[in-house]
Amino acid sequence: MRRKLVLWGANEKDEKMLVALELLEKENVVNIYTFPENVATEDFYKMMSEKWKDDIEVEFPNGFTKIERKLSMTDSILPDEIKVERPDLITRAQAEWHVVVLSSKLYGLYKSELEELKEKVDGLSEYDNVLWNELREFWGKVQNQVNDKNLFREHGASLREKTNQLFDKLKDLKKSLESEFEVQSKKYMDDFRQELSEIEEKVEKGLSLSPLFEDLKKVQAKIKDFKFTKDDRNELWDKIDSTFKKLKEKRGNESHQHSNNNLARLEARYNGLLGAIQKMQKSVDFDQKDLDYQVKKVGDSDGQLESLLRAAKIKMIEERLKSKQEKLDDMQLTKTEIESKMEKEKKRAVKVERQEKLDEAKESVKQKIAVGIAEQSKEMDKISDKLEKAATELARPKKSGSFMDKLSESVEQLVEDVVDTAKAVAEVAEEKLEELMEAAENTAEKVGDKFENMKDKAEDLADKAEDKLEDVVENASEYVGDLKDKVETKIASAVGKSSDSEEE
Repeated sequence: MRRKLVLWGANEKDEKMLVALELLEKENVVNIYTFPENVATEDFYKMMSEKWKDDIEVEFPNGFTKIERKLSMTDSILPDEIKVERPDLITRAQAEWHVVVLSSKLYGLYKSELEELKEKVDGLSEYDNVLWNELREFWGKVQNQVNDKNLFREHGASLREKTNQLFDKLKDLKKSLESEFEVQSKKYMDDFRQELSEIEEKVEKGLSLSPLFEDLKKVQAKIKDFKFTKDDRNELWDKIDSTFKKLKEKRGNESHQHSNNNLARLEARYNGLLGAIQKMQKSVDFDQKDLDYQVKKVGDSDGQLESLLRAAKIKMIEERLKSKQEKLDDMQLTKTEIESKMEKEKKRAVKVERQEKLDEAKESVKQKIAVGIAEQSKEMDKISDKLEKAATELARPKKSGSFMDKLSESVEQLVEDVVDTAKAVAEVAEEKLEELMEAAENTAEKVGDKFENMKDKAEDLADKAEDKLEDVVENASEYVGDLKDKVETKIASAVGKSSDSEEE
């Protein structure tokens, strides 16, 4: 947890300035440094943000002011005349720093207790099981405080290191403990190695990567709760690192393959957001559980110091929960927006696919009708040629010319009627096709998943139209043929009568 904070603010005259806060936990004091805008250059701000906050010494320019404030749970750590752009950071820092102070005091108590245990261990000449249990009970208390995060990591690490030193001295007095430790480490090692192997196998099979990332993180977190030999722990960490690299490489390849697909990018973003929401929700739930635990434990606190510490932790957790909940709400809004975009993208893709299929079906049917019309037009041309030829042969310049003229005109009219009929059939077929395609497009909008049925109906209608056209032409051909025979008979009769008249 950081003991320093840097942010922009303003004084009572609304003059911009840089504000830097530093916690002195042992003294329970906060030092406040203010730098006017004319000395707070961009480079200086960068040094304060990147170095000073990390406890790297930075030379302050002339013109700064220093204010010393006692850390309090109720009163603000900033004077009323100083306003900052992010007051929420000040509120969180105040809550967290109060925890820091109380945690440091708790660390001091455990450190004193550990020194007493050290004196007892140093005075041993042989293994003492009572002292071993006493040391173990002490570490149990420390571990509980570490788990409850009442002790900071560095304090816990320091106590752990010194406690382990005492354990090592006791282990030297009881060698069998070393063997037991190695056996237990190997057992844990085998269990974790099996879990990691199962995850790697799923990666190779190309299973969903996000859940596998979460599974691997869980294994990584669990390992921290177990004690291993140095070699076993190094092997496990190497194995985890290797598996993470494989997962990232796999995910990178999949992202590259779908980089040009809008829907895929949205889905990837959506899945990533779901993962982030899940993690944030878990974090919120964890803090809420921690808060409930601390509230429950307030009444059971061992002494005033622990009671104050838990009250400070409650305040800190509440501030942290508030901040996380705001972020979670923003994530949920983003999730809704992405879902809307994904839905639109899916509808657009379906519409494009549907239109392509409609166009394909329409073009196919049109071509089929066109081929049928072309074939039957050839047959009509043949019929027309025959009739015209017959009419030409029958047209002779004789006395009965008026009769032959009328007959020729009748034959020509017959040809025109047959041709016009064929054309009309073709036009009707095309009109029906257009009507069908329009109906198919309208219906497809309502019953998109039944488009294939509509496509089949379109093709059926095309076949019927073609068959109808063939029937018309065939009937026309037969009709013309019969008519031709009758005409020829009548012409022959008429010609005979005409010849008789001429002979007379």
